[in-house]
Amino acid sequence: MKYLDKLINIYILFFALSLLLYGCNGCSRYEINEKANARNSSRDYSSPETKLDESNIPLINSNTSSSNNSNLTLMELFKKHKSAVFMILTSDGKDGKQGSGFFISASGIGVSNFHVFEGTNKGLEIIKLESGEELKIYEVLDSNKEDDYIIFKVNSDNHFNFFNVASNLPEIGEEVFAIGNPKGLEHTLSKGIISGYRGNSREIIQTTTEITHGSSGGPLLNMTGEVIGITTMGIGEANLNFAINMNTIPITSNIIKKEK
Repeated sequence: MKYLDKLINIYILFFALSLLLYGCNGCSRYEINEKANARNSSRDYSSPETKLDESNIPLINSNTSSSNNSNLTLMELFKKHKSAVFMILTSDGKDGKQGSGFFISASGIGVSNFHVFEGTNKGLEIIKLESGEELKIYEVLDSNKEDDYIIFKVNSDNHFNFFNVASNLPEIGEEVFAIGNPKGLEHTLSKGIISGYRGNSREIIQTTTEITHGSSGGPLLNMTGEVIGITTMGIGEANLNFAINMNTIPITSNIIKKEK
């Protein structure tokens, strides 16, 4: 699917104006002083670094505590799950971008937007956890530039807090929330409702939950703390915000099927 083509025509003008005014919508830019090491080459995130063998992908261990989340308040859900969200810093060796990401596995499988990493030099990406610990990407499991997602494994043997992927989408009008790092403000909470679904297979989730620069790649969550989408772009003036439906990403669906 082509991401922007799935949105109805009335929004195209807003997107074009937004991109002209703000550039990368949803990821922030930052300056770095170090030049890229001559040995660093631009990493191609458009395909996995190794051929994807789904039999070797660590299963998403069921986060059984999510089944007990139905009675939790938004504040309690945020405190319980915020450590599953991380900040991403990327660079071409001169200029940098900042975005968001989140874990869907205790073993360290992370998810974000492809555009957050596009143009990054190998080894210059930083995955910054809530604790302040900084990690690197060990392996890219799957990515798709057109659909704007990337799934990867971090270089750590630790166990991580993570989100279960929701099997059902909320109805239009139901409340949802997001956790991200807009403008580098780590673990910012925002709340809204589902405004609509776009695309023949509901590939795109439209929401009033604010998504701004630096929030790209973060989780859009239902009110039991399950992830339903990857927050991708927003136009604040029009309260138009969009996320990629997690259940339309092939590797995610395959992992969930294996777990069951």
